[in-house]
Amino acid sequence: MAIKRLLLPDRVRKIEGSFSWIDHRFVTEGFLQDLSMVEILLYFFLVAVSDRHGLSFYHDDRMASLLKIDLPALGKAREALVKRSLLAYEPPLYQVLSLPPKPLPLPSREERERQEQQLARHDLQKIRQRLQ
Repeated sequence: MAIKRLLLPDRVRKIEGSFSWIDHRFVTEGFLQDLSMVEILLYFFLVAVSDRHGLSFYHDDRMASLLKIDLPALGKAREALVKRSLLAYEPPLYQVLSLPPKPLPLPSREERERQEQQLARHDLQKIRQRLQ
């Protein structure tokens, strides 16, 4: 068994000013394993810049530039994190949430397509009603 020791004792991290943290459950209980690289990047960035309540208000263009991703990739990653109940978003405010009891899987591609079709039919029905 490896023995823990400080590799550079003069460089031990100290909490000064703001501070962020990631719950160990994020890694040990499977939250990390189902996320894409961009989703992980966005989650870690928001954890790093958020206040003690998990709040931050970076604008999308600035975040995309800092993370070196395009705006559609940012939007897709944000949507996935919201659906997994890891993040709340109300432009321009982000909130990193406490972890749910267990990871929430995204619906399958087929399920997403079915939901989109249901929404489209519902929207079409509303349009028809207004036209009558």
